[in-house]
Amino acid sequence: MSDGRRTVMSCRLVPLCGALLLAVVSGGPARAQSVVNGTVVGKTDGAPVLSAEVRVPRSGARARTDERGQFRVAAAVGDSLIVRALGFAELRTVVQSSTPVVRLVALATVLPVFTTTMGQRVIRASESPRSVTVIGREELDAVAAVSANQLLRQLPGLQELPSPPSKTSISIRGFDDSRVLVLVDGEPMAGALIESRDIGRLSTIATERIEVTKGPSSVEFGSDALGGVINIVQAAPAERLTLDALAREGGLGRQESSVGVSQRIGKFGYRLTGGWRQSDRVTGYNAAGSTFNRIYDVRSDVRYALTERWALRLDVQGSQERQRFPLDAAFNGFIDNRGGQGFAEVRGPVFGGDVRLRAFEQRFVYQYRQSRGLLPIRGSADSLEQRERQGRYLLSYTRVLGAHAIDLGAQRSHRTLVAPKKVTGDSADEQITEVFARDSWTFSTVLLTLGARHTASTLWGSSTNPSFGVAWQTMPAVRLRGNVARGFRAPGFKEIRYTFTNPAGGYTLEGNPDLLPESSWSTSVGGTWAPSTVWSFDVEGYRNDVADLVDWRYQGDNAAGFQTYRYVNVARARTQGMETNVRAVLGATDLSLGYDFLRARDLNAGLPLSRRATHTARARVARDWAVQAGLSTDLSVRYTGNAPLIGIPSGAPITGPFSTESGIIGRQGALLSVDAQLRLAVTRELELSGGVNNLLGQQPVLWTPAFARQFYAGLRWRWVQQP
Repeated sequence: MSDGRRTVMSCRLVPLCGALLLAVVSGGPARAQSVVNGTVVGKTDGAPVLSAEVRVPRSGARARTDERGQFRVAAAVGDSLIVRALGFAELRTVVQSSTPVVRLVALATVLPVFTTTMGQRVIRASESPRSVTVIGREELDAVAAVSANQLLRQLPGLQELPSPPSKTSISIRGFDDSRVLVLVDGEPMAGALIESRDIGRLSTIATERIEVTKGPSSVEFGSDALGGVINIVQAAPAERLTLDALAREGGLGRQESSVGVSQRIGKFGYRLTGGWRQSDRVTGYNAAGSTFNRIYDVRSDVRYALTERWALRLDVQGSQERQRFPLDAAFNGFIDNRGGQGFAEVRGPVFGGDVRLRAFEQRFVYQYRQSRGLLPIRGSADSLEQRERQGRYLLSYTRVLGAHAIDLGAQRSHRTLVAPKKVTGDSADEQITEVFARDSWTFSTVLLTLGARHTASTLWGSSTNPSFGVAWQTMPAVRLRGNVARGFRAPGFKEIRYTFTNPAGGYTLEGNPDLLPESSWSTSVGGTWAPSTVWSFDVEGYRNDVADLVDWRYQGDNAAGFQTYRYVNVARARTQGMETNVRAVLGATDLSLGYDFLRARDLNAGLPLSRRATHTARARVARDWAVQAGLSTDLSVRYTGNAPLIGIPSGAPITGPFSTESGIIGRQGALLSVDAQLRLAVTRELELSGGVNNLLGQQPVLWTPAFARQFYAGLRWRWVQQP
C-alpha cells in the first residue's frame, strides 16, 4: 500500500474508530445533545404536578417542574428519565419525543383530590400536611343531598348544630357558626356581616366538589377560620355540549328541580345552571304545619383562553329565599333573603411564575316580618331591610424555585353593613388589608410548609397568624403528617357597632368598639397506612386552644331602667380529640368505617360546649351491581352520641325553656340515622333514583332539627354531544 493510500485510509479510520470507542465507553451509539421540554401530570386526573424532580441517568442532568408542571432538561430522544414527586410512585421512562408528557401514579396513602389554598390556587392533597376531606360530584349524586348540610354532617370531625329558629351550622372539631368559614369558589358566603349564614341554604347544583379543611386556616383564608373551612367549588365547563335536567319529589313537601347547559367551543367555555327547591321544614327547627323553605338559585361560569397561557374567568350567581316558621300558637315568622355575587379573574405567566388577579363583589338583603297567616304582612315586626355589601380584590403570585413552591399575595376588602335602628348611625364600614406568604419545600421524602398572613382592619386593629406543617412519606405505604397553626376570628359588625333594645324584655345589647380578635393555636398529628390499593387506614389527633372569645356581660341598668349588656373578650375554650377512618375498595364495592372522639369545653365556666357529642361513628357502603347494567346503591349509617345541653344563665337578655342557674339542663339524645339510595341507568341519558333519609324514623329527645323519615324519588336526564 502506498503512503498516499495509507494516509487517506488513516484519515477515514480515525473518526470511525473514535465513534466506535465512544460507543463502547457510553454503552451505545453517540446521541446528539438536545433539550427536552416536557410536562409531568397525574395519570388519573391529568393535572400538572409541581416541583417534580426529573433526572437523566446518562448525563446526570436534572430539572424541576414549574407551577404548570413543565420542565426543561438536557436530553435526547432515546434517553432514560427518572421522575420523582412526593405522593407519587417513582417512574422510569424513555424519551420518545422532544415534548414528552409524563404521567405519574399517585400513592394510595394520598387521596387523589384537590383543595383550594391561598390566592385561590388549587393544590393536590399530597402538597399539604393539613387534614382535608373532599366530597366529589359522584358522592353528591349518590346521597341525593338537597343542600350542603345533609352531606357535611356525615364527614369525620363534623357535626350539624341547630341555631333556632331558622338556621343550622356545621361544627368542625367542636367550633361552629361564625368560627367556621364558609366559601363558594373561595369567596365568602352571603349573610356573614349580619350573622345570617345558614349552611342549609347552600345548594349543591353545579357543584364539582366540597372541600373541608379542619383546624385553624387563617394563613390560607384569613378571618373566621378558627374551626376550619368549607369551600363549595363549582364545576368547570364541559368539553362537549352537555344538557342536564333533574327532578325529585318526596316526603315533608320535598320538591326540587334543576336544569343546566355547558360547553367548550375552541377557546371559549360556559356553564349555566338554575335550580329551585322547597320543603315543609326549616333546618334547625323541629316543627310541622306552617314551616316552609323555598330557594331559587342560578349559577354561571364563563371562561376564555386569551392566549395559550393567559386565561379569563367570569363567574356570577344569585339566589332568593323564603323561610317560614311558627313563633307561637298565633304568629309565624318570615325571613326573606336576596343575594348576588360574582368575580372576574385573569391568570397568566409573569416574571417566571404564575400571577392571578381577581375582583369580587357581593350584595345581600335580609328582611324579617310576621303574620298570623301564611304570607308576611308589609311593615310588620322588624321589617326594615338589612343590607350588606362586600368587595375583595386579590393579587397573588406563585413560582416554583427548585424544590420550593412559593405563594405570595395581597388582598384588599371593603365591607359595608346597613342596618337601620340597629347599627350606630344606621350603617358601618370596614377596610381590610391582608398580605400573605407561604413556602412548600420538598426534599427527598419530606414536605415542609411555612406561612404567615397579616391582616389589618379599620374596625378592630390587626392580627398576624403563622403556620408550620410537615409530611413524611416514610415508605410508599406510610405517610405521616403534623401541623401547627394560629387562627383568628375578627369581631363582627354586630359585636362592635350593633345596638339592640327590646322594650318588652327590658334590656339593651350594645356593641364594643374595643373588642380584640379571637385567637387560637391548633396542633394536629396523624398518619395514613395503605398496605395495598384495596385498604387504607387513617388516624389523626388534634387540640385547639381558643382565647379572647367574644361574649356578652351585664353592665348595669341604664337611665330608662333597662338592663344593659355589652360584648367583651372574656371566654376561653378548648377542643381536642381523635378521628379515625378505614376504607376498602373491594371490586365494585367501596366501604368506609370511622369513629371520632371529641372533648369540647368552656374553660371559664368549666362546662362542656353545648350539643357537642363526645362519640360519633359512621359507615358507608357504595356498590355497582353486575346483575343489572347501570344499577348502583349507596347506604350510609351515622351515629351521633348523646350530648350535653348548656342553657342560658337566668337574668340574661335571651331567655327560654333552657334557662337555669347552673347552665346545665340535660342531655340531647343519641341519634342513629340510616340513609339509602338506589340508582338505575335506564338508558345512556336517563337515570331513575329513589331513596330514604332517616330510615329508622328516629327523633331523639331535645334534638332541634326535623329528622322525620323522608322517602323520595328522582329522575335525571343528561345528554352529551357525541364527537
